[in-house]
Amino acid sequence: MLQSMRDNLKGTAAIIVAAFFGFIMVIGGIDFFTGASGGSADAVAEINGEKISNLDLQRAIQNRRNMIMSQYGENVPAELLSDEQLREPVLQQLITSSVMRQAAQDGGMVMSAAAVDRETVQIPGFQINGKFDPQVFRDALRRMGYSPTNFRLIMERDLTLQQYADSVNDSAFVTRADAEQVMAVSMEERDFDYAILPVQGLLEQMTVSDSEVEQYYQDNQGQFQRPEQVAIQYIELKPALFAANIDVSEQDVRTQYEQEVASFEADIRRHAAHILLEDANKDKLAEVQAKLDAGEDFAELAKSYSDDIGSRDEGGDLGFTSGDVFPEEFEAALASLEVGQVSGPVSTESGTHFIKLLEVEDAEAPTFEERKAAITAQLRNAEAEREFVGALGRLADLAYNADDLAGPAEELGVPLQTTGLFGRQGGTGIAANDKVVAAAFAPEVKEDGNTSDVLNLSEEHSVVLRVTEHKPAGTYPVEEVRQQIVERIKREKASAQLASRAQELKAKLEAGGDFAELAGEQQLTLETSDKTRRGGFGERGEIIEQAFALAAPERGDRVATFATSDGDQVVLKLRDVRPGQLARQSKEQREAVMQQLALASGNAELMAVQNYLASQADIKMGKSE
Repeated sequence: MLQSMRDNLKGTAAIIVAAFFGFIMVIGGIDFFTGASGGSADAVAEINGEKISNLDLQRAIQNRRNMIMSQYGENVPAELLSDEQLREPVLQQLITSSVMRQAAQDGGMVMSAAAVDRETVQIPGFQINGKFDPQVFRDALRRMGYSPTNFRLIMERDLTLQQYADSVNDSAFVTRADAEQVMAVSMEERDFDYAILPVQGLLEQMTVSDSEVEQYYQDNQGQFQRPEQVAIQYIELKPALFAANIDVSEQDVRTQYEQEVASFEADIRRHAAHILLEDANKDKLAEVQAKLDAGEDFAELAKSYSDDIGSRDEGGDLGFTSGDVFPEEFEAALASLEVGQVSGPVSTESGTHFIKLLEVEDAEAPTFEERKAAITAQLRNAEAEREFVGALGRLADLAYNADDLAGPAEELGVPLQTTGLFGRQGGTGIAANDKVVAAAFAPEVKEDGNTSDVLNLSEEHSVVLRVTEHKPAGTYPVEEVRQQIVERIKREKASAQLASRAQELKAKLEAGGDFAELAGEQQLTLETSDKTRRGGFGERGEIIEQAFALAAPERGDRVATFATSDGDQVVLKLRDVRPGQLARQSKEQREAVMQQLALASGNAELMAVQNYLASQADIKMGKSE
């Protein structure tokens, strides 16, 4: 069967089909499992007796929706996530999956429990720090609506499906002749010269009559179709809107500053060192004290006497404390010292310490003037946040029954804002937000004239809106597109004039004229493009496309003229064509080409298998709820 399908493939190397079904997509995207809900009466499709229920379909649609959002973020257009947009392709995926899985089962393919477990624990969504976590696994299944038993069945069936798909993909092969053929086209190089006759200098000389505009408008109605559009008024709430109207008194600033100073004092970090005597008698304490009093180096004494093996080799250095690192008695003694001063004996549960204060970090609090501006902004923003929360709580009630939003905006003390017309693709400013666009075009807002729900665009940005103008899809009036039409007609007229000059230049080149001299006589710039490959952007891309559309010159050069999308005329002389050669590529490039072509061939064969299985299957379509 597989060989017969291979024989029907045309140009295997040129067919590139994305048709890869993998178990990982169960978690990351579409659920290929069908029948988990058990032959439900609400089947939307039946494939060789195996039913796909409406629950299966809705679950798969939601998985696909999650995959799209994870790839493109929350700003993906709402219509791409709708059930109407996703239902047919997702259902088709489920049907394709079903016929392939049945073929795998008929072929005797099975997946062992050990293999299922091995693949399950490798799924990133079930891991923490790269290691499988049973609780994460259970939580994830609960969110997806699966029991462990059902999920194991899903994994077993989809891994079997993967095995079947791999058997098709891995059986594909590409010959060197296939690779040479593809390389000859994809890596082809062309040498050509060209000159551009620009329309820009002629546009001002062109005149356009009203009748010409009207005729062009009538002949090209399809080019002037206006999409459905709406304009909205809206109330936007952000803390920044309230902050501008909030006054902060100097007394409030000073009170906050004093609290900061008190807190600052509590946050002072002190750098300590100590000499610890765990079982010190009076004689040893006196000996150390005497040496300290005599001014001997504290660090050297710590190395000689301290029983703290963690710090003694560092001269007793303990690092910094904010008052909560060491025992209470130790911290109290340290706080009483001046920098460089050493305490008398201090007893803790660890033993007896001689403590030295090495340094104090952030010992001086900033002045009031240094902190005034920042504290003022902090207090203003805090009050603005409170006003924002209060206004947000009132917004829905104020806007719900209002005939327009002017009253609620005044009540809340914020401006009422408006937009111009915009379509379903969005506009500028607030109209560029997908949530706003979706709400504006919702039937209850657009057609019934209702106020939208409060839209939370972010934690500190909310909007409510009403449609103020609605223009159904139609044709733009001629007056709205007149200038556009005039510009087009001028370009067409100027391009037509230049076409005759381009044809004259072409004739001279075909007669053996020198391109550089002829271009110079007409004050044109001659461009040379050697070793050129396919591709490019803008006008340069159009010129390359035309150069590659020409047949290779048999004798001499091949000359052509054409107009670009801007109306410029181009005279092009194709001098040489060199097919790409696989042998000219590096070993790594040759291997990459062969791998890519094998993948393309495998994908094409997999698609052929899918189509064949679907054509042979007994597929009955039901209905969805």
